[in-house]
Amino acid sequence: MALTARIPAGVDTAGFVPELWSKNVLDAVHSNLVVVPLVDHTWEPELKKGDTMNVGILNTVTATEVQVGIEGVVSDIASGTKVQIVIDQYYEAPVVLDDMTNLQTQVNLVADAQGESGYAIAKKMDSTLCDLFSSLGSGAGVLGTDGSAITDDVLILAVETLDEADVPEGNRYWVFDPSCKADLLKLDKFVRTDYVKEGVVATGKFGSIYNSNVFITNNLTAVSSGTGSYGAYLHKKALAIIAQEKNQVDLVKQPLKHQMTINTTALWGVKEMRDTFGVAIYTRLA
Repeated sequence: MALTARIPAGVDTAGFVPELWSKNVLDAVHSNLVVVPLVDHTWEPELKKGDTMNVGILNTVTATEVQVGIEGVVSDIASGTKVQIVIDQYYEAPVVLDDMTNLQTQVNLVADAQGESGYAIAKKMDSTLCDLFSSLGSGAGVLGTDGSAITDDVLILAVETLDEADVPEGNRYWVFDPSCKADLLKLDKFVRTDYVKEGVVATGKFGSIYNSNVFITNNLTAVSSGTGSYGAYLHKKALAIIAQEKNQVDLVKQPLKHQMTINTTALWGVKEMRDTFGVAIYTRLA
């Protein structure tokens, strides 16, 4: 008997409606989502309505010597320009399943489809933050050489740059791609236990260097005219994200079409908050 076309079309050959020869579903290969949890979410609960969050930026106050009999000059801590986080990223990831396939599959295809739809949105949110890396530390420029391996000198220069900008040492992170992971594994300072508290190879954890954890992702933004991507060394407060609608999942049954639509939507905004709280670093192609 000929079956009508399935939606999505490839579920038979992909093993979702097999002759009960397997109960395992091989998940799609996912990039590591690392940037969204690392940046500032401080203002997220404050945005209830509207499309813009205005954030006041305090001026830096400098101490002056006391002069007896003379009143000190009062510093104006609130004369700076406000920063606006605009909620302008609105994305969806709809998936359709037909009723016949949903009945015959040996796995919970609805749950798997929800996971894939949600992941697509999460990846896009991560990518919009990675797009901001190239503008970090604009005064210092992008550290390293486009297309070349990460070196210890580049790492030290990144640390020095943030130190000289009085960036707090806590909550700093390295965000790189797999090519940098390979480069770091060649550095004694990264893998030897006499340099760090726990060895990367011995524990299976990728680890940290110069008191900052290292995160690896495939979502870095490529250098448009080069051969690598933009990584970063940044403090948590360098970038901010506000999610106004965060991974809202809708399941819409369409009985007359014998199918179901699963759709994840999100509405968010991202912003570089403090330029000196991070530096961009060139990576290379694997």
